[in-house]
Amino acid sequence: MIFFLTGFPGTGKSTIGKELSDIMKLDFIDLDEYIEKSQGQKIHEIFTQRGEAYFRVLETEALIELCNLKEDTIIALGGGSMCSKFNSNLILKTGIAVYLEKSLESIIMDFDIQDDSRPLFSGLSQTERIDQIKNLFSEREQFYLKSQVQTLVNTSFSPKKLAKKLKLLTNRPQSL
Repeated sequence: MIFFLTGFPGTGKSTIGKELSDIMKLDFIDLDEYIEKSQGQKIHEIFTQRGEAYFRVLETEALIELCNLKEDTIIALGGGSMCSKFNSNLILKTGIAVYLEKSLESIIMDFDIQDDSRPLFSGLSQTERIDQIKNLFSEREQFYLKSQVQTLVNTSFSPKKLAKKLKLLTNRPQSL
């Protein structure tokens, strides 16, 4: 079984994915790191040099490769990975998509406005970044909501609770 963690940038997909993989004793792959390793470039360099459309092609190719894994795995998707019909269908038919949900207000409050490492926000003023977050959130949420599992990432959230939920959902024999 492959568990795909999805959600807006900054919701903790990579951090929570690593914790879940430890708890559930499963392999963990961060899709962005997988692409960076295969391309020998950082994501922001790919965006800068080749553009978002080129990156999305690489992302889809990487997803196709990873969907053929035979081992049980947790994959942290990029914030836009679910946002194409092909990708979302592939993810939903291959495994279980888990939407790590945060309110728009929490995302804006937690977002590091000074961080230039996220390509879709690089070079924007603080106001422009907030507007970009609002626009992307409204475009992407419909795709995230297709996930088979939705869990609110807030003060009461814990990776252990999510692991138990996934165990029950899939009848995985784990000692949690």
